[in-house]
Amino acid sequence: MKYRAYPRLVCLFLVLTPAWAFANDLLTRTLDAVRDAETVEMAGVPLLSGRLLADFYAKRGGEFVWTDPRRVRALLDLVEESRSAGFSPHDFHAETLGGMVAGGALDEVGESERIAMDVLLSDALLRYVHHTRYGKVDMVAIDPKWNDRAPAPAEKLIAEMSGALEAENMGAFMASRFEEPFWYRDLKKGLAAYAAKAHLEDLPPLPGGRLLTRGDRNSRVPPIRERLILFGDEDLVEPEDPTLFDEALRQAVMGFQRRSGLSADGIVGPATVGAMNAPFDEKRLAQIRINLERMRWLYEDLPPDYLFVDVADYQVRLIRDRRIQWETRVIVGTAEAQTPMFRDEMDHLVFNPTWSVPISIQKKMGRVSASYTLIDRRTGRKVSGGDASNYRRYQLVQKPGPRNALGRVKFMFPNRHSVYLHDTPSRGLFGRSRRALSHGCVRVQDPERLAELVLDGSSWDRAAIDRIIGAQRTRYINLDEHLPVLLYYLTAYADASGTHFRPDIYGRDAALREAFLAGPARGARIAFPEPQEPAEDERHPPNSSGDEDGASSNGVRLTRAER
Repeated sequence: MKYRAYPRLVCLFLVLTPAWAFANDLLTRTLDAVRDAETVEMAGVPLLSGRLLADFYAKRGGEFVWTDPRRVRALLDLVEESRSAGFSPHDFHAETLGGMVAGGALDEVGESERIAMDVLLSDALLRYVHHTRYGKVDMVAIDPKWNDRAPAPAEKLIAEMSGALEAENMGAFMASRFEEPFWYRDLKKGLAAYAAKAHLEDLPPLPGGRLLTRGDRNSRVPPIRERLILFGDEDLVEPEDPTLFDEALRQAVMGFQRRSGLSADGIVGPATVGAMNAPFDEKRLAQIRINLERMRWLYEDLPPDYLFVDVADYQVRLIRDRRIQWETRVIVGTAEAQTPMFRDEMDHLVFNPTWSVPISIQKKMGRVSASYTLIDRRTGRKVSGGDASNYRRYQLVQKPGPRNALGRVKFMFPNRHSVYLHDTPSRGLFGRSRRALSHGCVRVQDPERLAELVLDGSSWDRAAIDRIIGAQRTRYINLDEHLPVLLYYLTAYADASGTHFRPDIYGRDAALREAFLAGPARGARIAFPEPQEPAEDERHPPNSSGDEDGASSNGVRLTRAER
C-alpha cells in the first residue's frame, strides 16, 4: 500500500468506508497508514508513536482494546492522579477522553469515531507507561550535548501496556512495575507540600532593615520567628525576650536558607527577607515539577546499590540498600565545560593514575616539568625538550604522584564524554560553597574513603589501599560487580528537612520548563526491533498502489495539518 506522508506534521481524518469494511479492518488499515508517519494527529490530538500503536494493536489481533468501561475509568483515574508526579492530566488527553467516554459514548458513535476513541485511549495508556518510566520530555532532544540516554525499547512499552490491560487492578500494576527511588518519592512529597503553601502567597511582607544575626535584639525578630513557624519550623520556642535573635532562631534561619538555595550563614539580610516574603511562587512549583521529570530520565530499574552524583548540589552519595550510606563534597564542571547528565556503570578503579592532558589544556602549555612525559604521536616514543603546546606533534602525559591532576584515585565508568570521578591535589577548593570549577570531570573530596567503600567486601581494605597508593605505581582494580553511576543535574531536591532549591548554574531549567509545560509530547525516541527480511513472494504484493492525492486504499486520507 502506498500513500503520501508529509515529512513534518500530518493530520489524520477518518472517513466512513464502504459496507465491506468492518470496524476492526478499518482500525488495522488506519494504523497501517500512520505506522511510518513521524508525527500524526487523530481527531486533532497528537499520537506519541503511530508505529508503536500499530504494533500494539497488531499483537492484539487488530481488535478494539477499550470495550470495558471499568478499564477506561481506571485509566482516567491514573491520568488524574498523575498530578502527584508533576504531570498535567492534559499530557494524557484528559479533556478529550473525558468527553469521549461520558454517558456511554463508546457505544453510541459511528465506526470512524469509535476507532478514534479507541486509539486515543491506547495513546493515553502508552504515554502513561512511557512518561512515568522514561519521562515526558526527551532528554537528548532537549540538550544533546550534555544529556545521554538510550531510546526506550518498544518491547517493554508494549509489554507494560498489555500488562496494564490484563491486570485486575490497573493502578496496582502500574505501581508495581519498578520501585521508585527514595529521592523521587521525597520530591513528590515536596511537590505536595509546596503546592499546599499556595494560601501563603498573600502574606504581608516582612520589613527590611539592617542585617540581623545571633545575639541581636530588634523589633523585626518576632515576625521573622512567626514566619518561620508558619513555614513549618513548629519547634521554634519564643525566648523570654522575644526580640532576641537566639541560637534556635539562627538554626531555623539556616535551614530556611538551605531550602531556598541561599548561602546558609544564619544571617537575615535582603536575600533572606526576600525569600521569606515569597513563600509560594508558581515558578518554584514548576521547578519542582521539572526536576521530577529529570529524575525520571535515569531512575529506571535501579538496583539497591549505586553512586549518585548531585551536580547542582556539589555532592556525591553512595547508596547502599536504597539508603544513603555515605556522602562527600565534589567539584563539578564550569558553565563552559559542564558536567553532563547520564547514567553508566563503574567497572574499575585506578590507583596512582597517569593523566593524559586534554588538548584544550595542552595547547596553552609550553615547557613542562619532569613530572610530565612527552610522547611523539608519530613514533609513540618518549621525547625530551619538546614544546608541549604542539599538541599535533606530541601527546602530553602527567606521571603518577601527589601533584598529578587526577590525584591518587580515579573511578572509571567509560562514556563518550570521558567524564569520571577522581581525586585532586587542589584540596583547598572543597571549602568553597560554589564548586563549579573543573573541566567537566567530578573531583571527590575524600576519594580514598570512597574507594574503600566501593571495594568493600573484596580484599582491598583501607590498609591495602594506603600501601598501593604509597608505592606510587599505577594499579588497575576491576570491580567484581559493576556499580551504577548516576550524574544528575537537579535544581530542586527534597529530604526529611524539606524541599531544597539550588541555583541553575548551567542555565538548563528554562528550556526544560518550556518543553515540559508545552502540552502533550509530539513524539518519543523509541527503539524498535530490527525488521525481518520478507519472503520473496511478499516483496511485491498485488494492488499495492494508492492514488496521487494521498488517499490510500483503506479510505484514510493523510493531509497536512492546519498550523
